[in-house]
Amino acid sequence: MGTTALAGCLGGDDETETETENDTIKIGLLSPSTGPIAVYAAGFEDAAAVAIADLNTANPDSVFELVVADSGCDGTVAATAAQTLIDSGVIGIAGAACSGATLGAIAVAKEAGVPMVSYASTSPAVTLADDGGLLFRVVPSDAQQSVALAQVLMVMGATMSDGVGVLYMTNDYGSGLADNFEAAMGGDLCAKTGYDPVDFDASTLATAVADCDSVVLMSYATDGAAIVEELATQGYTGSMFGADGIADAGFIAEFSDTAALNGLVATKPNAGDAPMAALFDALWAMNGGPEGAIYTHEAADATMILAMAAATTMMMQAEGQTDFTIVDGIEMMTAYEPFEGASGMHVFDANGDVGGSGYEVCSFDDEAGVTVFPCSATWTQEDGLADNAA
Repeated sequence: MGTTALAGCLGGDDETETETENDTIKIGLLSPSTGPIAVYAAGFEDAAAVAIADLNTANPDSVFELVVADSGCDGTVAATAAQTLIDSGVIGIAGAACSGATLGAIAVAKEAGVPMVSYASTSPAVTLADDGGLLFRVVPSDAQQSVALAQVLMVMGATMSDGVGVLYMTNDYGSGLADNFEAAMGGDLCAKTGYDPVDFDASTLATAVADCDSVVLMSYATDGAAIVEELATQGYTGSMFGADGIADAGFIAEFSDTAALNGLVATKPNAGDAPMAALFDALWAMNGGPEGAIYTHEAADATMILAMAAATTMMMQAEGQTDFTIVDGIEMMTAYEPFEGASGMHVFDANGDVGGSGYEVCSFDDEAGVTVFPCSATWTQEDGLADNAA
């Protein structure tokens, strides 16, 4: 998982090897241990830990250490957590997951000059953040996901004679995705209702889309499950869709009755033909990682990028380039060729964004009483929607 390249970064003349020996490189991780996507947190943390273990195995002359702090999926909580990580001596922060948390944390990290690489923040607002050039992400903007989701509905949805109803969180992630999706659908929506993911009434929200042929959720796990179960209670029979906020097998654990979830289709970023995906999957399985977990490849890549940039920075500074920074190391990583990660081939643009490799289209299906989450199709900017079997 990138360790051959990293070992090459650390390898050098005897002086460089001596100076890096026994150095501890601390990588921070903002994980949503509490809040509306806490059910996914263990996956993020385990994926980053797999990357750290792999780094330490490949590079015995340096010690890589993961320091985890709770983002709470909240801007204020994440800002405090970022300061805690900075005070502990991290050289960079992987995260956050929720877009609002990332935007809250970067305000603190920027003042300290500490770079961040988000593994799951997809809001278009991240592109425009006042980050001092310190914020990167290994997932594409929802400006792209909204187009993919719109095409999924047009191809896989019902007749939609009564249109599409959208229920979205009024935070950076939900609002940005909902607005871009509405534009991708040509503004022709049956309903569009926003809500606070912490303080909402599922019954009211379900009623708002009761007459729509299809419902699209721009939600997280806890609120999304409550809405889907309420739709079932009210007898809703239309098609249900969602975006990456619920596209994780862990979403199933939020339901008291998984029958309500059956048939819901969701999109999530695709790793494409990532050279390191298979290796990460093998390491993930060896360490007991669950299938269907979202953004685990990305969490590993964000951690790896920061570690590799730190190693490069140590080398360059040891060779006399004392003004070389970790941000320079991050930018150098994709300046000449893409970074080959578990989540895809990444090149950072001037805003720290990546183009991604499209989206997987997956569904929650009942198989003999067990809910599974297979992915049957893929969407890319080049080819649109394609059946995986084909």
